[in-house]
Amino acid sequence: MFVFGIILAVLGAGSLIFGIVQNNSLEAQFSSFFSSGAVNPGTIWIVIGIIAALVGIVLIFASRRRSS
Repeated sequence: MFVFGIILAVLGAGSLIFGIVQNNSLEAQFSSFFSSGAVNPGTIWIVIGIIAALVGIVLIFASRRRSS
């Protein structure tokens, strides 16, 4: 479970970076979303990246706690 958590966290970080690169910046994405309600194409990659990274981190800590 520890290895799966690391893989998920790394893939989540990669997805987050890819989404930010597609949108030019995270701040530009949030400002366009809150001002006009429209989102840029990289938004789904940002959301997937954040969720995957968080789940990966939780799995890492859960497996560390279980093993000790």
